[in-house]
Amino acid sequence: MNQFETALSSFKDNLESLLADPQKNNVDNPYSVSIDFQHGKKYIKALVRKAWNCGYHNNELYCFIDKNTGDILKPASWKAPAKHARGNIFSSDSGISCCTRYGVKYLRG
Repeated sequence: MNQFETALSSFKDNLESLLADPQKNNVDNPYSVSIDFQHGKKYIKALVRKAWNCGYHNNELYCFIDKNTGDILKPASWKAPAKHARGNIFSSDSGISCCTRYGVKYLRG
């Protein structure tokens, strides 16, 4: 594994543990969470896949990751990221400080 793949794997593990917090999970109908990556030309899409016990499943776009720099970008739409990086997967915390259970944080003005 190269340095980018190692950082990406660490980001994925930290994000899965953040999103799969059992106290925040729906107690009446629990679900499992996994993170999948779709590789494009310039960016990697991080998709959150939720699967409920009742058989329902859901895919959500969580963030974009720049393949050249490792910057974490908030989605502007399904196809494009917003401007300005919110974090980086090469930082000491693997970029998880810019993430919440609901998505990547907004920039503060």
